[in-house]
Amino acid sequence: MKKKLLITGLLLATALLLTACSGAPQTQTPTAELPTLNTQAPAMEIPTTVPLPEGIDPSAEEDTDAEYVDPALLNQPAAQGQQAAPAVTEAPSTVFAGATPILLNPIDMPTPTKHPPLVFTYATYTANKLGLSFESVAGYEVEDGAADTYILREPAATVKDNYPVEIVLTLTPVNANYKKTDVRADVRAKLADLGKLNYQKWEPTNTAERSLLKSPGYYADFRGVKVDGTIVRGRVHMALLPDNKLLMLQISHPAEYSNDYMGVHTHMRSTLKTI
Repeated sequence: MKKKLLITGLLLATALLLTACSGAPQTQTPTAELPTLNTQAPAMEIPTTVPLPEGIDPSAEEDTDAEYVDPALLNQPAAQGQQAAPAVTEAPSTVFAGATPILLNPIDMPTPTKHPPLVFTYATYTANKLGLSFESVAGYEVEDGAADTYILREPAATVKDNYPVEIVLTLTPVNANYKKTDVRADVRAKLADLGKLNYQKWEPTNTAERSLLKSPGYYADFRGVKVDGTIVRGRVHMALLPDNKLLMLQISHPAEYSNDYMGVHTHMRSTLKTI
């Protein structure tokens, strides 16, 4: 009997314990939320325009008035018995028309001079046969035997770089149909002729419009290398005068002194007058 009561008590206790466990609210242990890791770097922002270096203006390089040096004036065949100029195989560089013609190759432009600027004393010269007077460097030798030509040459005592300065003034009649555009053609023809005189390399510029003796005209500059290596520069300037005469002022000089003798040309042009 005691065994039965003990077993019954144990069963009741077990039932009560199970009932208590099943009715208690269940609690859940909170879990820590792990932070989300961003494994992708933000996209790089690329500017839509790239700023140019300060002082650069692309529009300044645009020019619709470009002209080219006439290839026919380059490397003229040498006269009989003279050394022929080497042929130019590259295309000529672009040059522009205007008040100042530009030399064919930028590398051949005048470099900074290695000497102090020359100081000139000017004197008045009178070309009676041409009916003209002008101021030029004092002390030059005069040759005026021809009726249409007046020449000044630098004395041997002052020659620099193996080349004496020479200034040529001519005045020749032209027909009544001669026009301003013909002046330009004659400047080019003169450049072609000069290039045949003992030059191994000849580089003329394009022509540019400029008056002479207050008459419409054209001029062009040139650079030449003589067969002995002497480098020469100069200018050919022509104008059509009202009385159907073609006036030419030509100067050639050692290349190293180009800036100095271009100043002489300017002085002659500004003092040239009829007598």
